[in-house]
This record gives sequence, structure tokens and C-alpha cells, in this order.
Amino acid sequence: MALVTRTDNYLMRTYLVTIQSVLGSNVLKSILNYSRLEKYIDSLPPDNNELEIPVEDVQALFRSLTELFGGKGARGLQLRVGREISHTALEGRPGIAKAMKLAVKVIPETAKMRFALEKLAEQAGKSYEMQLDVPPVEVKEEADAFFIIHRVRFESEGIVSEAPVCNVFVGMIQYFMEWITGHPHDVEELECRA
Repeated sequence: MALVTRTDNYLMRTYLVTIQSVLGSNVLKSILNYSRLEKYIDSLPPDNNELEIPVEDVQALFRSLTELFGGKGARGLQLRVGREISHTALEGRPGIAKAMKLAVKVIPETAKMRFALEKLAEQAGKSYEMQLDVPPVEVKEEADAFFIIHRVRFESEGIVSEAPVCNVFVGMIQYFMEWITGHPHDVEELECRA
């Protein structure tokens, strides 16, 4: 039984809008048909944080991307989707973005990164309907790196792979770290249940 049962409308909407902007509306329609998600063709979820999207829908979308584009092709697309999700989220919530930038203006870079990662972890806890007794996302700081333990990344559920597959989340963190610090940082998924 899955730990996560529903995710928010905004997340699925952003996935679909980003895939459409990267690949075009006809390719998005083909992907949705292939993944048996026809209900989203010309009918995006509303732009709100209501937990109405079955996780199975997002998982079907991700499996389809891997099946249609292969592991390497899907990885590049998923990283781009992740970066676009963070970009769109920050643009779509300018008040929050401005407040975050002001809050970290005079603190050292490591503190900026920790603050941003903790906000990301906090938001992740609100984006899912789940059955879990521990925090869904945990941030740990070491001397030269941050470690994020994300217990409910549903992209990897039911997937078997030799390499980690949560590329959307990696892309999200890449963009978020560059946005908060002003330059890119290495982001790598070390372990994955896939």
C-alpha cells in the first residue's frame, strides 16, 4: 500500500504545463493517451493546492515518460521539468519568493541554502495526502553537503532501475539552490528505492 495517496492540483498542473512547453501540445496529448490519462487532455487541474490528484496519475505519467523516451531521454526531460516546476512556483508566488529573498539577504550562503531546503521540505509535507508517522522530508547538514531524505517521492514507486530516478526532484533543487544563492550547485541523488 502506497504511503502517498493524493497530491495537489498545482503539482500535476505544473508537470503538464511544463511538458507541453518543452515538447508541445501534440506530444503531451500522445503521452496522456499512452498513459491512459486522457482526462487531462485540454483539461488541466486547477491552479490551487487542493489535494485532489491521485498519486497513481502522476506515477502513470512518469512511467510513460520513461517508457516512451528511455531512461536517458526521460532523465533530461525530468530534470528540465523539475527546474521549470521551481521556476514556475517562484514566479507564481511572487510574494513568497520576495519574502524569502529578503529573509536571506545578509546571511552566509550555507545558511541561505539550509533555509531554502527547509522551506522546500516544509512545502513537500503540504503537497501530499499521506499515511506516515515521521516527517516526509528531512534535511541534514554535513560539513560539505546537505542531505535530503525524501520518504514519499512517488516517481520511484513501482519502478526498478539501476540508477536513481527521482530526477524531477533533483531538477527542482538545482533551480532552487541557484535561485537562492545566485549560482549553480551540484545536486545528486545518491539512493533511490527504484
